[in-house]
Amino acid sequence: MNFLSNVALVLLLGLSLGMFLRLFRRVYAGGGDTVQVGFFSWVDLVLAFVFVFLSVSLAATVSMSPTAYENIDTQAMLWNSVIWWALILGPILLSLRFRGFKLGSVFGIDRMPVGRSLLLGISLLISAYPTVFAVGVLTSVLLKINPTTDVQEVMRIFESETAATQRIPIILLAVVIAPVAEELAFRGYLYGVIKRFFGAVPALVLSGILFALIHLNLPSFFPLLVLGWVFALAYELSGSLLVPMTMHALFNALNLTLALVEHR
Repeated sequence: MNFLSNVALVLLLGLSLGMFLRLFRRVYAGGGDTVQVGFFSWVDLVLAFVFVFLSVSLAATVSMSPTAYENIDTQAMLWNSVIWWALILGPILLSLRFRGFKLGSVFGIDRMPVGRSLLLGISLLISAYPTVFAVGVLTSVLLKINPTTDVQEVMRIFESETAATQRIPIILLAVVIAPVAEELAFRGYLYGVIKRFFGAVPALVLSGILFALIHLNLPSFFPLLVLGWVFALAYELSGSLLVPMTMHALFNALNLTLALVEHR
């Protein structure tokens, strides 16, 4: 059974890699022209640099010691995250609206029906999961880390809590707030601005690196890097930010579900 399981995993990995390499060639061979970025200006370039600087600076200062995980107020954690993203994304979104842009059009939300966007996001995440999983396993082996313990802080907090009132804010943060805010920031805005000034492929690469860096967790850096690239590819493929938002929310929901199963 182990042999058959390994063969099945290898086949799934091969299919996953093959599919996304083919999608990459299809989407970026012509320069990637689905996501329109001509309206971004030097103002957006400045705001993008400010966002990156503030995000990295904040992430570097909020790391907690392991003893703090059981004492954190997750409701306060949720509201702090909401306030943080409002302060960061607020000026960006207001700047776009002030210049007369419709946000739904800027981020392609109205490009395709909601149901189709959700189904495409779910199918792409399922297709990408074997690759992301394999990268995580390979990273654990090469860096000699334990993937069950060397996880992001939010996952450690979630695992350490047993009360529903403490877990629900983390679920909202991971499945609602983070997918919406991070996709607006990293794919909708950073990817678009970098593509506008430096090209589509550099935008794919750099937005993925920044997305992985901002989580400040070495064991998850490479899986998140691949995931960020997959999200950007899905955005460029569909033109709708709702697709990577769906993928992001589903990925986080799966991770939380696995954590619940392992620590029940």
